[in-house]
Amino acid sequence: MNKRILLVDDDYDVLSAYKRNLRRDFDLTTANSGMEGIEKIRESDPFAIVVSDFNMPKMNGIDFLKLVRKAAPDTVRVMLTGFADLETAIEAVNQGNVFRFLTKPVNTESFISTLNDCAEQYQLITSEKELLDKTLKGSLKVFIDILAFTSPTIFNLSSRYRVMAKKLGEALGIKKLWEVEIAALLSQIGVITIPTEIMDKRIKGEKLTHDEEKIYKSQSENSRNLLKNIPRLEEIADAIQFQDKNYNEFVTENKVVNEDDFPVISRILKVAIDFENSIQKGLNQPEALRFLKATSHKYDPKVLDTLERIITGVRIDRVLKHIRLKDLRISMVIAEDIKDDKGNILLRKGYEITDVLLLRLMNAAKVRSIIEPVYIFE
Repeated sequence: MNKRILLVDDDYDVLSAYKRNLRRDFDLTTANSGMEGIEKIRESDPFAIVVSDFNMPKMNGIDFLKLVRKAAPDTVRVMLTGFADLETAIEAVNQGNVFRFLTKPVNTESFISTLNDCAEQYQLITSEKELLDKTLKGSLKVFIDILAFTSPTIFNLSSRYRVMAKKLGEALGIKKLWEVEIAALLSQIGVITIPTEIMDKRIKGEKLTHDEEKIYKSQSENSRNLLKNIPRLEEIADAIQFQDKNYNEFVTENKVVNEDDFPVISRILKVAIDFENSIQKGLNQPEALRFLKATSHKYDPKVLDTLERIITGVRIDRVLKHIRLKDLRISMVIAEDIKDDKGNILLRKGYEITDVLLLRLMNAAKVRSIIEPVYIFE
């Protein structure tokens, strides 16, 4: 159990007393001000608990714990004060999300008991977070593998959506960039609910009937329904639901778009998907950009401008390399079609290798001759 504690007080004598009374039970670090405390949080391994005095110069305990909440949201926070002020206690709980509020002087036995409760709370928080992370990663892997196995062409396109969406997200300063990437990669997961004959016609560029088009367009809603109940994917699911919508549909009378109505991730997906689909149809990057700009009302102007900066200002230099099939690894990008000795294409160029695709290739190699070397991009 993590029992690292940061004690913050402007009184050196108080800190010395804490050290004497607590050092046998806890791993202690001290700071004489809120600013020093924040520096130590940023520079060291995670603290399970932060204990702060309320009445400190320059930065009081509430303001300090508000910063702690932002810098280390999992850390459990405790406030100490020399007076029992209900208003201060309420403010500390509401703004600093304080777990315990103690009045000085606090006896050592009671203090140790409180800190042990805090350590258990920290373990509970981090254990739940670790479980959520494992659940999320496991769920994502299942969906990605299903898409790669059932529709390799769509999976390849989704991988390209992810690359472009990530570039747009980075350039736009999106904080949760992982959400943008996952949203792009899973943006087409709903196609697993679409009949094979409709998907085949769509991939070949054949015209769909009215009913077929209606079924195909349901894939975004289907994607949302598949993802919405997975912990931490709720916002991603909502973003995918609106990925096919046009920007001008959400412009208000004040010429603004509300984030709640049309999430920024949806706007990024709209640009990334339409751009990569244009490339898939045979346009080069400048032509695809002009195609999108010709119908600019469909896109968030800021995202479209960002795409233009990326396309006109970035060179993509990729080194071609040849390797043996046995040396193929997950995340490598295929540079030339992989074929067997009869000319059958096993994997088209542009695919990013996943564990499922790698397994399929290795199994194929057991029953047929695959032409080597295999060409990849470094």
